[in-house]
Amino acid sequence: MGMRAPRRRALALAALLMVALAGATPRNPAVVAEVDGAALTRPVLAVFLASARVHDQRVTAHRVLADLVDIHLMGAWYREKHAVDHGPARVGYDRATRADRDTAALIRVAYRGALAAALNAHGWDSPLDAVAGPWHLDTDKLAPILTADSGLRLALNERQRAAARRWVVARYRFPGGEERRLTLARLYDAQNIALKTRFHNLDGAAMADAAGAWVRRAFVLDWFERRSPLEPAERDWIRQLVLDRLDQRALLRALGLSDDPHDDNSRLREVAETIPDKDVRRYYQLHREHFRRVEKVRAARLYLPDQALADRVHQRLQGGEPLAEVARRHADRPGVSYQAPAWLQRGDPEAWLTGFAFTVEEGAVSPPARVPGEARWVIVAVDRRREGFQAADSEAVRYQASRVLARERLRERLRTGLARRQAAARVRFYLEASP
Repeated sequence: MGMRAPRRRALALAALLMVALAGATPRNPAVVAEVDGAALTRPVLAVFLASARVHDQRVTAHRVLADLVDIHLMGAWYREKHAVDHGPARVGYDRATRADRDTAALIRVAYRGALAAALNAHGWDSPLDAVAGPWHLDTDKLAPILTADSGLRLALNERQRAAARRWVVARYRFPGGEERRLTLARLYDAQNIALKTRFHNLDGAAMADAAGAWVRRAFVLDWFERRSPLEPAERDWIRQLVLDRLDQRALLRALGLSDDPHDDNSRLREVAETIPDKDVRRYYQLHREHFRRVEKVRAARLYLPDQALADRVHQRLQGGEPLAEVARRHADRPGVSYQAPAWLQRGDPEAWLTGFAFTVEEGAVSPPARVPGEARWVIVAVDRRREGFQAADSEAVRYQASRVLARERLRERLRTGLARRQAAARVRFYLEASP
């Protein structure tokens, strides 16, 4: 079958873009790319490259730079087309906190030596040396502020929030800077739902840990803003790219391309429902191996009256003793029952046992499992497995195939949309071929 029209258009746009960039030379040798005339420089790229190489030492500067430009364009795409329809996160950190956390993480990696030198120059062992005195976290006095109203769910009412804004958890001063105050309101707002829960439970240790994390992060961000070797425009780029990366992930969710198993991927579901049956059949014919399944197994079973005995028996089996021999040794014990190898297959009345046996590889012995609704344990030894294929017209095949095909359609839309934005943004790369 020929290449689909959207795919051809996306590749054509990308090809035109690469031709336009051939032989490009920047006016400033520090510039590695331009997007709509805004220059991306080597120091900005170096920050993100250092972070990328924590996970993959072989990643090239070219790859990271191309990804940064795409992330920037996708972030703008999300803000233009989707941000209004998607509110802030209810469970995780808010947008500002996530941006601060991500920025601080980047700077810690890229400027680890410079940050350590800044501490040493001031005679500090830790950013926490900036704090004047102990944390102000008297849990008895904090109880009226943090005890949640019965009608509210992990939130501060207006009276509590006003009190939290007045409550100063710590005063701190970084080298060459003015004294700052960390209020309870600011600290509380910077937490995710799990940590807010611990605040409401008056967990003093958790609050102290959160305050320490805040000050350490504030030290890195203060150094980034006031003392790093970056130019103001470079700091702006780093802050923007951090936000772009947050919004790029949000764009993938909005387009139905999130890999988060906790997401309610309604967009993917909607597209999957439009996939024609003929496309599902074609996918099944081309990828039949993906739909292989266990049809039946031949398995012996040993039932045991308590978990302690089951664990001891399992240890012996792991040492290589046959299940039948171990069963004979314990045959006189009440509650011990052995069943010789027999076939278990789909549709058997004892569905739980069949499903459990299907998870055991041929020639292997299962760990003990408690029989549902009974006070006894079973160990299964499988000596044969028979596999087959799901029926081409089954609902399981349609579910899996339609989602694979829907995801590919959505990826195609992403590729096409990104290629258009690359061309419209007048993206230019200047980085030489070396990594």
